[in-house]
This record gives sequence, C-alpha cells and structure tokens, in this order.
Amino acid sequence: MKNKLTNLEKAWVLYDVGNSAFTMIISTTIPIFFKNLANANGISAANSTAIWSYTLSAATLIVALIGPVLGRMAD
Repeated sequence: MKNKLTNLEKAWVLYDVGNSAFTMIISTTIPIFFKNLANANGISAANSTAIWSYTLSAATLIVALIGPVLGRMAD
C-alpha cells in the first residue's frame, strides 16, 4: 500500500521549500549587493566586510535583547 500525502501535507511541503529558497537567496544576495555598493563608494573590501559584520552583530544583539520582551507581549 502506497502512502500518499494529504493536501495539507503537500501545501506544507511547497510552503517549506519556497520559504527555504527565499531565505537562501536573501542571505546570499544582500551581502554581495552591500559589498558592491560599498566598493563603488570607495570603501575597501576589508572595511566593507567589517562594517557588514558589525551590523550583523548589532542586529543579533538587538534581537537577543528585545526577543524575550516581544515574546512575553505576544503571550
């Protein structure tokens, strides 16, 4: 006997695949775009990488600090 997916399971699989692809594309194209933009404005490759890293670190810290507060508000 063959196990077939229900319509709900098929919808979830398509959603998951689409969402994963979107995340991958965004996480790979935005850094490249930023690097090209920084280089076009005269910022060296090393400095643009440092700026990008500092920005990601600051964003992660903000999310780590505000996440529990927002989670509590949501509950």
